[in-house]
Amino acid sequence: MFKGFAALLLGIYYEPMKPIRRALGIIALIACATYSAAEAPVPTAAPKKARERIVDTALSYEGVPYLYGGINPNGFDCSGLVYRVFLQSVGVELPRTAREQFAFREPIDKGKLQPGDLLFFNTTGPLAHVGIYMGEGKFIHAASDGPTRGVIESALSESYWAKAYAGAGRIVPPAEYLGLVFSGSLGVSIGARDFLRGIRGSVGVAYRIFGVESGIELRPEYDGTLGDFRLPAVLALGLDRHLKIYAGPAVTLGSPNLDGTRPYEASGGFFATAGIEYTLFRFRVAGMDCGLAGELVYNRYVSSGSADFGNDAIARIRLGLSVSLRKTI
Repeated sequence: MFKGFAALLLGIYYEPMKPIRRALGIIALIACATYSAAEAPVPTAAPKKARERIVDTALSYEGVPYLYGGINPNGFDCSGLVYRVFLQSVGVELPRTAREQFAFREPIDKGKLQPGDLLFFNTTGPLAHVGIYMGEGKFIHAASDGPTRGVIESALSESYWAKAYAGAGRIVPPAEYLGLVFSGSLGVSIGARDFLRGIRGSVGVAYRIFGVESGIELRPEYDGTLGDFRLPAVLALGLDRHLKIYAGPAVTLGSPNLDGTRPYEASGGFFATAGIEYTLFRFRVAGMDCGLAGELVYNRYVSSGSADFGNDAIARIRLGLSVSLRKTI
């Protein structure tokens, strides 16, 4: 195991590994530019109860006066109320302004609103107001103007709010959330000898709780450089919705051979395949999370001949680039 990871780390600095070093640099730059510490919906163990706490906490502040910039019971503005309620009820620290909260949330249709979701309005300006949905067409918010100021209840059916409505968003998962995450990906392998080394994919299921995803995946790949097909079955651990590590045994079909002159044998064991995957950026299509992911993979091959560090590193180490899909239920 330790020799394998030493080869992975040191092999990147071997001269023929320049294409991999370049690709790693590009992935690292994009990762730094696109990383975010958190994003909605924020994983919650019991989302139905969490939503009840959100609404109950908001109602406890009903009647508190409006105060621009306020985030405590002495006075709230609209986004300050949302900020305080989520921090107090579910321990989630949201961005401070309505526009930032709009950017943070997971977009949802009005027909999918549940108590505890956020409502956004174009009032004094675009996305200038935010409130917390209570259910049955009502929401609670900190009003800065109108017949009653401060933390009040209003109805979406009121003409003013119906015209000003700009969208809705989810911060915690839906009440019926089970915590299961189904995922899949398809992409290419990148190598040092052959830049487009092969084709790879994955399919898996994981359970998400407290922000961590634990699951199993099949990660089939065809390796054109070695001329074999490999089917790893790995245990995967998602540290957040960007970074994942995985390792597991693999079945290899074919006779791995580098340049037709250096044969290899696929070695078994739990660390037959190990890797790190980072999703560079995400977007949503038809209710699914889509993304572009890069990965660094170590496949355990043993040379049938004498040791050759450079060629062995080329055989064992590759990068991957793929389009990923995720669906959470």
